[in-house]
Amino acid sequence: MSNENEDLGFHGIEEDVSHKSSEDDQEFDTLIGHLQDVVLEDEFQDLQDTFLSKNCEEFEDEEENKLIYTEIYNQYIDSLEGYIGRRLEELQPGFTMSKLLNLIQKRKDEVDPELFEMLASLADFGLFKETMLNYKSEKDNEMGDFPGLVVTSLASGLRPT
Repeated sequence: MSNENEDLGFHGIEEDVSHKSSEDDQEFDTLIGHLQDVVLEDEFQDLQDTFLSKNCEEFEDEEENKLIYTEIYNQYIDSLEGYIGRRLEELQPGFTMSKLLNLIQKRKDEVDPELFEMLASLADFGLFKETMLNYKSEKDNEMGDFPGLVVTSLASGLRPT
């Protein structure tokens, strides 16, 4: 008696599906690996840090958003997404941002949460604003409890007259 799958014409379909699946997995893994490498590059980190530092003071933790927030958000998207896109095009021929976004959307549970949050901040204004406010808060905490305090050397007042 012949195999039931062969009789119905399904012979080889399982292999095709698993082969396609492994190609998709490999493409996803390669692209996410490149993406992780790109966002960990010093140049990207400096770009993001400089942008956040330069613009975070504009943001306030209020319900109402200022018009300047939209302008800053658009600059953020252009700057970071542009950098990521250029680097991924160099690393993976045929790369498109829409392909990346589709892959991530389908398999977001497989993406590192920090990487996903950074990418989501490019597509979600609320997350972007939260990122700016968190950065501002961290920056203020680094300054200590006395922002704007000017320290003068005691030695300057102890000169002999």
